[in-house]
Amino acid sequence: MPLRARRAWLTAAVGVVTALLATACGGSSSSADVPAGGPTPLKMAFEWTCSGDWSVVYSGLEQKIFEKHGLALTYDRGQGGSDTVPMVAAGEFDVGLLGAAPTIIGAGQGLPITIVGAAATSGPVTILASPDIKQPADLEGRSLAVQTDQFEGAMWEAYVKATGIDGSKVEVIPADDATTAEFLAGKIDALVVFYPTASTQAVLAARPDLTILPMQDHVPAYGHLMVANNRYLAEHPDAVRGFVTAWSESAKWVVDHWDQAYQLLVSKCPEVDPAALKFSMEAYFDGYTGGYAKEHGIGTFEIAGIEKTQEVLESAGLAKDRPTAEFVSLDYLPSQPIMP
Repeated sequence: MPLRARRAWLTAAVGVVTALLATACGGSSSSADVPAGGPTPLKMAFEWTCSGDWSVVYSGLEQKIFEKHGLALTYDRGQGGSDTVPMVAAGEFDVGLLGAAPTIIGAGQGLPITIVGAAATSGPVTILASPDIKQPADLEGRSLAVQTDQFEGAMWEAYVKATGIDGSKVEVIPADDATTAEFLAGKIDALVVFYPTASTQAVLAARPDLTILPMQDHVPAYGHLMVANNRYLAEHPDAVRGFVTAWSESAKWVVDHWDQAYQLLVSKCPEVDPAALKFSMEAYFDGYTGGYAKEHGIGTFEIAGIEKTQEVLESAGLAKDRPTAEFVSLDYLPSQPIMP
């Protein structure tokens, strides 16, 4: 599911959160909710419906990894990044596994959230192109569809600058529901996608000869982040720290028991085509085990990576400037590296 970081959301998010805060009690679990010596309740939001990223939580629960870290973890699907970030901020969820773009946009609006970990320190935005397009320069004189008012559009602008291509020579078409069909029919030469999705898998199944140009190769930007509600974080710092570590250990378990984790995912998500789940799971784990995590451990990140992603969003007018020290913390990362 593409990241829904629309410009209209920038003006609406704070009002949404204010309303939610007025009707909720922060969504955090007070000490009275936790039995003496028992696990701490923690409710987590996914960004969207069941996909390859869900395999980590399914496996972690099955193997009692979250329980080992003192957590009574529950979860639910979100409604896309731009809608789910305010829900975490309002306390409907204690933590979320959310896209970097809507998270940083929300933080720039002053939402009470903190980035405490990173699932993917490599970005998922990718160009699918006709087979004769082999490199960025080949896009000149061709047509390209992209969601211009979202993160994909911001990445495209940064990609043009980073690669040195002449953007004025590319016919940029604002993407809508019809552009994927036009791309498949050969009427559009290139399509910008959020890669680890069933829709991308369907496009590649229909046109397996397409060229794949990851924007990450030229524009380093983060993918999915672990985000905590500030009130919950203040009340339960050890639970948040335990979550980041448990998620990272669960991801490592998936890497080491891939087939078992995949079969579990398939059994939990019968509504999703198994081939799409396989594609998505492989694509997500390329991000989970690559980038910064490859050298420093799963779940880890560096402030510079958040700042680079923030710069991409600010340059496109999607995010407001805010010091990362106000919404990012390295204090909750695993105490020992969990290597892929």
